[in-house]
Amino acid sequence: MKKFLALFIILILPSALYVFLTAGKERSFVRLPYFGPKKVALTIKDNKASADTLFYQVIPFSFINESGENVTNTGLRGKIWTACFINDTDKHYAPSISTLFDRIEERTNLDTGLRLLTFFLDSAGRHELKTYSNKVHAGRRQIFLTGKGQSIREFAIDAFYKPLDSSYTKGFSKFFLVDKEGCIRGVYDALSIKETDRLVDEIGMLEAAYFIQNEKRNKSKTPD
Repeated sequence: MKKFLALFIILILPSALYVFLTAGKERSFVRLPYFGPKKVALTIKDNKASADTLFYQVIPFSFINESGENVTNTGLRGKIWTACFINDTDKHYAPSISTLFDRIEERTNLDTGLRLLTFFLDSAGRHELKTYSNKVHAGRRQIFLTGKGQSIREFAIDAFYKPLDSSYTKGFSKFFLVDKEGCIRGVYDALSIKETDRLVDEIGMLEAAYFIQNEKRNKSKTPD
């Protein structure tokens, strides 16, 4: 209970207040944008048609982590997570990206539900993932993933870069924020401290939005 209260006060409360004060009663509390192509779904009820917006969700995936376990998009449903893509052989950008990923973990250390995923673009064995995890002193919420051949490179392009109309010709140097439903809610320069800190702030905003939504839902269920 003490840990939850500390999390609420430090991580969620400031963002919750911001979201509440800027959202307004009739507008969504979730203030972060949705990235990727949107679709419109038409439904008919009582002879009346209504349209709902379907936001882009990260395509299904299944990759192996440093412990030899399968990590899938369905297994992450219900959790906020971040993603980055690195080449272990890249001695220029990979260390900087990993350092800033550690910064995210340090600044969200009370958010136990958050997951930080590093996808290895170059095919690596799980023992190499474990070695890399130890080298960067990764915490328990960081997950390192590998796949066969070019599978993760193809996944990065198909799931993140193409849907966002982002160019990957200059490298895969982006951080992505993904919500509990698998929708992309933020894109950040993975080589920028300022952008990394913005990601940390927006993780708090997203947590606050879920907290407020749950409070509203629970209140509506409470009998008068």
